[in-house]
Amino acid sequence: MRRVVSVLLLAMAIGFVARADIKFFTGTFKEALARAEAEKKPVMVDFITDWCRWCDTLDANTYSDTKVTEFVHANVVPFKIDAEKGEGIEVAKKYKVNGFPTILLITSKGEEIDRLLGYMPPDKFLETLGNYLKGVNTISGLKAELEKNPDNASAHYQMGSKYAMQNDLAKAVPHFKKMLELDPANEHADEASFYVAMDNFRTTKDPTALTSFAQEYPNSQYAGSAVMSLANYFMKEKKYHEARDQFESYFEKHPNDAQQMNNTAWNLAGQKAMLDYAATLAEKAVALAKTDEEKAMYLDTQATVEFNRGNSAKAISMEEEALGLLKNAPEKTRKEYEETLAKFKAGTAAAGK
Repeated sequence: MRRVVSVLLLAMAIGFVARADIKFFTGTFKEALARAEAEKKPVMVDFITDWCRWCDTLDANTYSDTKVTEFVHANVVPFKIDAEKGEGIEVAKKYKVNGFPTILLITSKGEEIDRLLGYMPPDKFLETLGNYLKGVNTISGLKAELEKNPDNASAHYQMGSKYAMQNDLAKAVPHFKKMLELDPANEHADEASFYVAMDNFRTTKDPTALTSFAQEYPNSQYAGSAVMSLANYFMKEKKYHEARDQFESYFEKHPNDAQQMNNTAWNLAGQKAMLDYAATLAEKAVALAKTDEEKAMYLDTQATVEFNRGNSAKAISMEEEALGLLKNAPEKTRKEYEETLAKFKAGTAAAGK
């Protein structure tokens, strides 16, 4: 399986043929900043990875839109960079990018103006980027508002959310705490409380705060993220019984979350742990798939799980089925699956010697 990103709450991937019409600057990151300086424009940095399907969807649906293309070319220097290759690794680390796609709007000096996280359709993309270029709802704009009105609970919430998007909980949490102090009944109280609990967990490695959050807000959209964070923590600590309890708690409430089943099975396969449970999750994900591309992705995970369980023939059959569903997929995508199939066959041949 080529992992789907990211960020706490993404929807399931869809199929397409990528065709980006935006003419992205093709030099280095430093050269992109220099171009921005010369043109008196900010840089729009699009962070991608080979496995990011939403990145491809952004290319196909949003960057191919005429209005988006014209607006981008007129107002920014567009620059695309792979966060897992070459200089992209350090650039992504510098800006704390770990979900994809992430689009940063930065000055020619490299200072972040703001960021867009995840896929956005053309109209939403244009609205958000346009607002950022005008200074609306940006970090600098919110800072100015809080200087004028430090007890603006809404501005504290928005500022906390901005920093959370930057994966900077140390800066986000004080704003979320202030919002909860000023307006404890705020409609975003669960979100703020979640990030406060996550920061406590991050700094203490004690899961108590996350456990309490999940119990206090069982119906919050963030409760699932808390439970999965606990599950991953227990996996890291090799407390597999506790981890499985958390996984089962999540899937009891989200029985149709095929993407999370798939991601969990993939991660378990990577750690070669709880493989029987991983096989169960992968099988359910395949059954829930709604498109050929989804099914191929989930079959790939299922094949990897079976290969790690020692069922090579089954893994090969599943990977071949996945490839059969990708006849119209981009060559890059097919090649990834073909390489996985070759690995399975090579492993089987080696085991037979």
